[in-house]
Amino acid sequence: MTLQVKALSKAINHQQIIEDISFDWAPGEIIGLVGRNGVGKTTLFRTLTNQYVAEQGQVLIDGQSTTRHPLQQRQLFFLDGQYNFLSNYRLWEIPEFFRLVYAQFDQQRYQDLLVQFELDRNSQYRRLSKGMRALVNLILALTSNATYIILDEPFDGLDVIVRENIATMVIDEVADQQKGFLISSHDLNELDGLSDRVLLLKASRLVQDYHLEEIRETAKKLQLVFNDKTIPAVLKEHSQLIRVSGRVLVVVITHYTPEIDQQLRALNPVLLEELPLTLEDLFRANLAHDTGYQLMK
Repeated sequence: MTLQVKALSKAINHQQIIEDISFDWAPGEIIGLVGRNGVGKTTLFRTLTNQYVAEQGQVLIDGQSTTRHPLQQRQLFFLDGQYNFLSNYRLWEIPEFFRLVYAQFDQQRYQDLLVQFELDRNSQYRRLSKGMRALVNLILALTSNATYIILDEPFDGLDVIVRENIATMVIDEVADQQKGFLISSHDLNELDGLSDRVLLLKASRLVQDYHLEEIRETAKKLQLVFNDKTIPAVLKEHSQLIRVSGRVLVVVITHYTPEIDQQLRALNPVLLEELPLTLEDLFRANLAHDTGYQLMK
């Protein structure tokens, strides 16, 4: 079973928000989606789940279009924070709606998770804090038993302990039940420890599909100091500059080869040190010239 996104495009008020988006998504994968605010992450989610009608392109599950075969749509879960209908309902009432859509909705597990996270089943959804509403949304996603689960900023407003518990649950769901997750987050460190792949959305297009394990096999982050203040040609050609502090350069080289290593060592640097490579580093490298982007800490 595979979900395929093919050349998906959506414009709103004559402005192209997402354009020619294509990627595959299989159960057992946790995919992160990153991009600057307003780049179209939520629009992509709404178009994937047919809340928005795409101008072109399609979403296929097992080769069947989700628009032509509505039952396939039920394999996708996405709870839109902006258009959420749950506000006036108490937590114990909410499962009745989801059971109508998701035949495998696990009501007992839903109740158990409310108890585990000390959520009062009689609480009205709209009276919960932002973090607690996010937690209820996550519980609904996990208990829907949908194959493909989309989470938009799911950890926003949650404390550290709850975040860790939820991340562990997501990993367990992938391992045990072969579900897939597509998660947007402004916290790159969070995605770094959770995701198998990370998609980078920029200027309405998907510009990178990072397979994190693979890229770490070929990429290096280096801290270098040279006697000369001039940046060597080998770095200008093969690296992205992450940081400069005096004569200290921190760079990312995505395709580090023995030849590049030999050229660098031939320059007799005062310091050549490898540093741990993070998703934030890859993001900084890719958006190094995008001055409008503010990287979240």
